[in-house]
Amino acid sequence: MCFLAVVLYIQTAIVTHAFAQAQSVGNSAPAALLSSKIKAFLEPEAGLNAEIRAGLARLEQTCTFTNKSKPSTPGPLFSKSASVPKEVAAARALANEQQAIADKAIAEFRTSHALNMSACAALPSLLRVSEQCTRYQTDTATAQAVAQASQQYFSETLARFKSYEDAVDLEAKGCTRPDFAHKLWAAEQVHIVPKLKTSGQQLSDLLK
Repeated sequence: MCFLAVVLYIQTAIVTHAFAQAQSVGNSAPAALLSSKIKAFLEPEAGLNAEIRAGLARLEQTCTFTNKSKPSTPGPLFSKSASVPKEVAAARALANEQQAIADKAIAEFRTSHALNMSACAALPSLLRVSEQCTRYQTDTATAQAVAQASQQYFSETLARFKSYEDAVDLEAKGCTRPDFAHKLWAAEQVHIVPKLKTSGQQLSDLLK
C-alpha cells in the first residue's frame, strides 16, 4: 500500500468513527436502557486505534524494506508535526482530568446509594428479593457498568494518543512525508477531542 493510500486510510478511519459518534448521539437521546447509552458512548471510538496501528504498521514495514538506509532512531523534525508531542501531552492531561471526574462521580454514586455498606452485599444474588436489595443490585450494576465504560473509553483514548506519538517517530525517521503526523493528529482534534472535553460529565450522566 502506497504512502498516500495509508494516509487516506487512517484519516478516513478517524472521520468514519467521528461520523458514527454523531449518529450515536442522535439515536441514543430517547434510549431508556443504560446498556444502549453506554454502547452509544463507546461505539464511535471502538477499534479506531487498531485501525490507526494497522496503517502505521504498513508504513513501518514498507520503510524497513524499501529504505534500509533510513536512520533507526528518530531525528529532528522541521515540519508541523514537531508540535504534535506537546499537543498530545496536553490532550493526555485532559483525558486524565476527565477520567478523574468520572471516577469521582462513580465514587459519590456508590456512597450516596450506600453500596459499600449495604447488608444486601453479603447475600447471594438469588436471595436479594426485598425492595431494598433489588434496588441495591440495580444500583451496583449501574455503578459497575459505568466504571467499566469509563475504563474502556480512557484506555482506548490513551492508547490512541500513543499511536500519534509513534506516527511522529515514523516521520522523524523519514518513513513518511512531512506533516504526516500533524495531519493525523489534526483529524483527531477536529473529530474526536471535542467529545473528550466533556467525557467525564457524559459518563457521570450515565449514572442518573
